[in-house]
Amino acid sequence: MRHPLVDDWIAYHAAGGRASDPRFSAWAEVDDLVRRDPESGWSVTLDLIVAASDDRILAKVAAGPLEDLLTRDPERFVDRVELEARRDPKFRRCLTGVWGLPASITDRIAKYTATVADPL
Repeated sequence: MRHPLVDDWIAYHAAGGRASDPRFSAWAEVDDLVRRDPESGWSVTLDLIVAASDDRILAKVAAGPLEDLLTRDPERFVDRVELEARRDPKFRRCLTGVWGLPASITDRIAKYTATVADPL
């Protein structure tokens, strides 16, 4: 089941991501969730990837919640990242937009991201 924040987070970014947008609170809540409760943040991030309707939104997920989770606590999520990357081409593509990972993690996911013909 999709997390209720997902639709508002995506709509916020689709509309241009302005702080004056009333859906800015969805962005702030997802950001807070990723920091405060990484397990729930992981779940919401997976939902965001599934729901991303175009590359622009997928890139926002990559450079936002997914990157935040993986740069803050990469060892916690790397096994899950590999599992998702093996099974889901959209997740693999999203990974191509994540920056700042430690070399040990980048090395582990490179075999998946290298298969993406059109990275973000």
